[in-house]
Amino acid sequence: MEGVGGESGQRRNRGGGGGEVGELAEGREATAAVGRSCSLLELGSKGPTRRGGFRKTTERRKEEHVEEEKEEEEEGDVGRDRRTRIFSTTDEESAFSETWGEDDLRNVLDKVGRKKRNSFFNAAQLYQQYSEEAQNIEILRQSHFTVVPVHEERPAWPLPSGPPISAPPAPPSAPASRPLPPLPLVPHPHSLSSSRSSSSAKNLPLPETPKAEPRPPSPRLSISLGQSTSLWQDLPAVRNSAELGQLSEDQRRLQEVRFEVVTSEASYCRSLDIVVEHFVKSKQLGVLLTTQDRSWLFSRFADVRAISHSFLSKLEEKVESNMLQFTVCDVIARHCQRFKMVYVPYLTNQSYQDATYQRLMNENQRFKRVVEKLERSPVCQRLPLRSFLILPFQRITRIKLLVQNIVKRTAPGTEEVVQAIKALKLLEKMIQESNESISQMKSIESLVSLSAMVDFECKTLPLVSQSRRLVREGPVTELMEFSVKDTERSIYLHLFNDHLLLSLHKEGGRFTVIDHSPVSDLRAENCRVKLHSLQKNLFRLHLSQKALLLRTDTQNDKLRWISAISRPQPEVDFSAAQDFTQMQCIRAFVTQQPDELSLEKADVILVHQQSGDGWVEGTKLSDRHRGWMPESHLETIANSGVCQRNLQDALKLTTATAAV
Repeated sequence: MEGVGGESGQRRNRGGGGGEVGELAEGREATAAVGRSCSLLELGSKGPTRRGGFRKTTERRKEEHVEEEKEEEEEGDVGRDRRTRIFSTTDEESAFSETWGEDDLRNVLDKVGRKKRNSFFNAAQLYQQYSEEAQNIEILRQSHFTVVPVHEERPAWPLPSGPPISAPPAPPSAPASRPLPPLPLVPHPHSLSSSRSSSSAKNLPLPETPKAEPRPPSPRLSISLGQSTSLWQDLPAVRNSAELGQLSEDQRRLQEVRFEVVTSEASYCRSLDIVVEHFVKSKQLGVLLTTQDRSWLFSRFADVRAISHSFLSKLEEKVESNMLQFTVCDVIARHCQRFKMVYVPYLTNQSYQDATYQRLMNENQRFKRVVEKLERSPVCQRLPLRSFLILPFQRITRIKLLVQNIVKRTAPGTEEVVQAIKALKLLEKMIQESNESISQMKSIESLVSLSAMVDFECKTLPLVSQSRRLVREGPVTELMEFSVKDTERSIYLHLFNDHLLLSLHKEGGRFTVIDHSPVSDLRAENCRVKLHSLQKNLFRLHLSQKALLLRTDTQNDKLRWISAISRPQPEVDFSAAQDFTQMQCIRAFVTQQPDELSLEKADVILVHQQSGDGWVEGTKLSDRHRGWMPESHLETIANSGVCQRNLQDALKLTTATAAV
């Protein structure tokens, strides 16, 4: 999900703006823009009128959408879905898949429409804004070892180069914890801008303190998070409560993390609403898409949106039931099965979604012009369509990170920590299944493609297998014996999780396999002795019957081949990793090779080795995944106190998860 990255939103804004509606005149029940949040009880006799009007508007717009889909199906230009099928769904999941887009989806969206005026977070920022700001603040926090009390955690953060903030001493009963990153309230710069992409902790733009605005007197959460507050403690009902002063700093931080789950989900829902209302339902865009392209581009997006709104509704009910001591992990755990049914297919569809988007942008100029026109709308806030389409990938990973923070801050042995660990394990399982589905789909397609381009000089090996995964591929140079006329030759290696192919790369992209070996018979050895003054980056590859002396073009290629052949690597013991260098990601990285590790801003990496040409092998602390990444996307964490705190948090999370 990447997650967090991935990481306080507005329910679907039918008018595209955020203006407030003061009075609802009779006869205008279907007003498009809803900007004010208030309780239906406060509306009195007008409540049923507004409920009914919104329901009629929802039904009418859903009927128009169904008619548009029927017209598209009648156009005839419908291609068969040729995507690789890798799911064996149960009857329950199959039934869910068939009905969610019809009856259940309509029921959920009707409930969303009726509840929108009663939502807690109607004027919140987009999820991209929330994610960018949360990541930037986490990077700043890694530059300090100062623990800031919750009541001082304001959006105005200190400059990294300035003197550290002196925190008042904490009472002995309240051990120091990582301060919760608040949501800074700043005008959003383009989250995908290249000017921001190479930032570091020293040049990150710092949020400014917003101007004070009057808060609503209602004890409910009818507030504008994007304009007035982003902290749980700033809610009127919380701020004015006598019980707030009785909570310890750790208890306040825990509530802030729980509150961030709700506010970030609201931001997420608002961004999803923009995709559906502004892009998916666009008539200009709809006429340019075949049914197949529409399916690949917006696959199950409406399902993701419906489940997210249902999830947000349950979270809001929990907050409203007890603003001072609400919990969220039980709600997350109950929704994980429904998340799985829509998120796994959506995430697996990523490669088709990317390919379809790129093809349409390159080959269909009308599509490109319409998309760019829609992106210029104020409702998108200068954000491109692709930044919205990747949100489900980021969101599910961000929820996992927030649950991890809850586990770190919750007392062991309590019902809350049991629920939190249950939710965490369900989320990790779902993310793992999504990654495996994506990997399996890509592997099968690449194996089918490779098998058509391979000829065997040796014993034939059937390549296509559902359990086979590509680990690494690329050219190397084999150094031959001196008695041979040609002292070296170029060979191409395909390393899978079970076999290694050694091939000669021929013209036209074909390969002639000259040997292959099971991975269990392989061993890689680093050659540190220079045989000749010009020979560098050498390693020896031992097969069952022979050994090859190989050379790579770069040092990182050599180290990566040795590491890939030596898999699997032992898990890191965080209790014995005090001497490991730690680095944090300052610029997101997307993998190009299977042995690389994707990164989101603010990810913390435990470094195992560094090459001399700008690559790092490390383990991500948040999920313990290991891989290679470019050093240009990372920055070393120099503060030993911060490094120690990161290891303690990782160890506490591992211990708590293993104990339940």
